[in-house]
Amino acid sequence: MLSSRTSLPFLIAISAFLLIISIFACRQSSSQERPSVILITLDTLRADFVGAYDSQNASTPHMDFYAERGIVFENAYSPIPITVPAHATLFYSLPPHELGIYNNGQIFQPRQDLQSLPEIFQKNGYRTGAFISLGVLQAKFNLDIGFDVYADQPHPRRWYLTAAEVNERALLWLDRYKDQEFFLWLHYSDPHDPYAPPTLEPDVKIFLNGQPYAELCLQHREDLSLSFPLTKGENRILFEVEKPFPSPRDEYRISLNDFEIELPEASSWKLERGDMLSRGDKQILAFKQTAALVIHSPTAEAEMVIKAKGNINLFPSEHVEGYRKEVEYLDSQLGILTESLRNWGILDKSVIILCGDHGEGLGEYQTDRREAYFGHIHYLQQIYRKIPLIISAPSLLPSPQRHKQLVSLLDIAPTLLALQGWKSPSFFTGRDMLRIRDDENIPLLGETYSPESTHDRFSVLSYPWHLIFTPLTRTFELYNLEFDPKEKLNVYAEHNHEKQIVALSREIVNKADEILADKTEVKLDKESEEMLKSLGYIK
Repeated sequence: MLSSRTSLPFLIAISAFLLIISIFACRQSSSQERPSVILITLDTLRADFVGAYDSQNASTPHMDFYAERGIVFENAYSPIPITVPAHATLFYSLPPHELGIYNNGQIFQPRQDLQSLPEIFQKNGYRTGAFISLGVLQAKFNLDIGFDVYADQPHPRRWYLTAAEVNERALLWLDRYKDQEFFLWLHYSDPHDPYAPPTLEPDVKIFLNGQPYAELCLQHREDLSLSFPLTKGENRILFEVEKPFPSPRDEYRISLNDFEIELPEASSWKLERGDMLSRGDKQILAFKQTAALVIHSPTAEAEMVIKAKGNINLFPSEHVEGYRKEVEYLDSQLGILTESLRNWGILDKSVIILCGDHGEGLGEYQTDRREAYFGHIHYLQQIYRKIPLIISAPSLLPSPQRHKQLVSLLDIAPTLLALQGWKSPSFFTGRDMLRIRDDENIPLLGETYSPESTHDRFSVLSYPWHLIFTPLTRTFELYNLEFDPKEKLNVYAEHNHEKQIVALSREIVNKADEILADKTEVKLDKESEEMLKSLGYIK
């Protein structure tokens, strides 16, 4: 106990010493308790197929689990409905046109003064790992900056991985670094076309000389390489469709694209049933119910090989059902991830973000050819850009909460840094979502670009108005989201004289012209072009 005679300087010295010790201890404690971050991007996932947003379209109990213990942003958008630019926007908090990244297949060249979100975590002592599922995000496109590990190896027969295949790689990494501070990016693309979860039943059976030989699910659109042992003399291979189109629909159900046959010497073959079509220098075996090949082999124990890219033509309703099954399969795999995090004791200690990178059209709108459009690149209506966005951080944030303010992928990086107590770089254009008031109406810019898109398009969302502009045709679409949330009625002609619409029109035209004046031509290498074709991005 200090006596009343203790000098004031001594007391000040002791107090200063204790304060320094306290600050040092707090910093040490804070450093030890910094939360790890798991960023989960759900490629092509529409918000209305997540139960926390709309319970009618799909069952997603594991995504809903994070919503029930976190913050749900009800009005979150992607600036662009294209995968690579969308993810670049997330990592750099800059819109695609400012980053100079417009399309998939384009090599991203970030300016030297920019620092990505994973780089910031890496430089703050975090282990960083990325496990991606889609070929367009391979390291060669330069979104790997800041990651210690960037697992981008594609499947040998397709340009995508299933959620189970992503988990298999990522959980091994997590098991190694679960006791350290880490920033982990998990990219799942199961809702992406082709809508074909691993749980689908076969759609084609193959018979060799009258005996069952193989079953295929061509909806996966994998590269096929089928080997057939031949007997001496005549051999028959029969392809049989499990569910042919019902009459009177007279269309091909199956097409084996880039069809090739490798035969042993002196053997021959002929098509007995089905149609052989040509596309350039490629052959396509197409059939409605069955196709049959007859192969003549002069010797026994010979082998022939059929190579092709499998494809099944679907009803629109089958596309939608496949998409739903993909979402539910993805959710089941998120459940496996969640259980692993719980068993390791890091579920409640981590900041976990789930977000889409863009939405998906499921036949709601028609293309210029009057065909139902399934995809996401060409247009800017809400279904192509509205995304789920959920933050779960039980140790840092009260839950559950639902926020109605307009937010976008631009805002994720600033929000994550704010949760860490770190300052955002000055070039970030996004904001901390937790500080945006629900009644703030900050206009959101949307953009999509050729050559992947049929046209360059731009939009501005200023609730309740959504204005879309196509520079090539100088045409506008205007939707009132309050009365027409499905954007079926273009009311531009009725409202184009109103002050707010005149201002929005002038703003979007000026912005579009400015962006396109600076846009550089996008060049794709041959491999990237083939990959984009296989994923349905380009024809």
